[in-house]
Amino acid sequence: MAINEINTGKISLHREPMQERLGKRSPEFAERLKSAVLEVNNNQHIADDSVEAVIQGRLGIHEGMLALGKASTTLKVLAQVRNKAMTAYNEIMRMQV
Repeated sequence: MAINEINTGKISLHREPMQERLGKRSPEFAERLKSAVLEVNNNQHIADDSVEAVIQGRLGIHEGMLALGKASTTLKVLAQVRNKAMTAYNEIMRMQV
């Protein structure tokens, strides 16, 4: 990049204030992530209740195992999404500007 590109206005070094950047941000990702965390939490509670119900004989072993499997799977998926997001974030942080 040449110095004259900066002087001619092709590249702006001006940074937006934080409030303007936050206003442009799409809340969609944050909302989806929050709902995913709530869903995983809900599945964990259902699995806990299912274990108690199986122990007390109010629920069959198969239904209890299905609830545990669903809770385990959703937790693993959420952990993988977190890992991918952190990998992407670290990759962006390593980029040279």
